[in-house]
Amino acid sequence: MPTRPGLVAEAAIAVLAARLSYEMPGLGQDEITRIARAQAAELTRAGFHITVPVAAVATTARRLKAERNT
Repeated sequence: MPTRPGLVAEAAIAVLAARLSYEMPGLGQDEITRIARAQAAELTRAGFHITVPVAAVATTARRLKAERNT
């Protein structure tokens, strides 16, 4: 079973996905999310610490809660 990233990691992936969807509007949402997860993983492996705005964490928390309730 794959592990789920933490809240800040999910927020970072969401920020990367939002930027990617802006830069490449023709891609589907699943592909954008897959690429964003791969980018986040590669940055972490390379030793980068990914930070996100506090608002992104709050937005992600609300999104994850809504997904659990549906």
